Amino acid sequence: MSRIDARRLEQRRRLQTAEAAAFAHYGVEATSEPLVLADPPLTTRVVRVGSGAPTVLFHGGALSSTVWVPLLPYLPGRSLHLVDLPGCGLADPFDHHGVDLAEHQGAFVGSVLDALGLERAALVGASLGGWYALRFAIGHADRVVAAALITAPAVALPGSRMPVPMAVTSTWLGRRLGRLGPPPSARMTRRMLASIGGDGSVAEAPEALFDALGAAMALSVPSAATLDLCRWRTPHARLQVSEAELAACQPPVLLLWGEDDVVQSPESGRQAASLLPRGRLEVLPGGHGLWFEHPERCGRLVTDFLEGSEHQLT
Repeated sequence: MSRIDARRLEQRRRLQTAEAAAFAHYGVEATSEPLVLADPPLTTRVVRVGSGAPTVLFHGGALSSTVWVPLLPYLPGRSLHLVDLPGCGLADPFDHHGVDLAEHQGAFVGSVLDALGLERAALVGASLGGWYALRFAIGHADRVVAAALITAPAVALPGSRMPVPMAVTSTWLGRRLGRLGPPPSARMTRRMLASIGGDGSVAEAPEALFDALGAAMALSVPSAATLDLCRWRTPHARLQVSEAELAACQPPVLLLWGEDDVVQSPESGRQAASLLPRGRLEVLPGGHGLWFEHPERCGRLVTDFLEGSEHQLT
């Protein structure tokens, strides 16, 4: 076994052990299992929680599904499927070089729904995961009940600005650190996410959660560093969702935005909501980690929105 393979195995074990402790802390019963996809052909991981209306959650970049744990107790009556993005967490490593990201995002989400046996589902995404959810909602309205995007959807909309830790991840330096540097400790991970999420966003979360997310970052960064998202902190315009695409998005879309989101200001959310035929914006105090700061309020807003969208279909 190579040094890199041994390190990955160590971090996978660290993630699984700490994640179990984090779920126990929040009183969440969950099962975790591999999920084999056809397009792209890779194995990722799904965490299943609860029962009820099918809902698929996609986390932010260079993390894992573990990041959703604080929100889960506040999404009752739903069958939650938390999926690791390509190359992230317990998913297979993934090389994004030469990949058309818009096509890839649609294919990935569609393959996830297929593998889960879901013809149609509600989608929830944060940051990079929100970008995936929005792209799929635009192109596959027949499979999306509604989409709830918690925080700015990464580089999807004009005016976004990558925070420094996220910008470093997507450079050659990020690749080098991911392969050779020491994995981040729970303390380092807490500080990094606090710098992005906003004051108080991680204050009440247990150490086990950040131990798990530190391991997730160590596993995710080598793949995340192959994403060509920006020139330093400025995202490439070619990756952004156009006004015409937003205007053509048929499923209902909820945008939950932090007043002090470091990726993008609420004004961009207002513009997007005005273009979306069934868009709605809610602005809350906080930064890019709203569900850490306001788990109950975010959970209620998402639950009410998704339930209302589902009732309109019956």
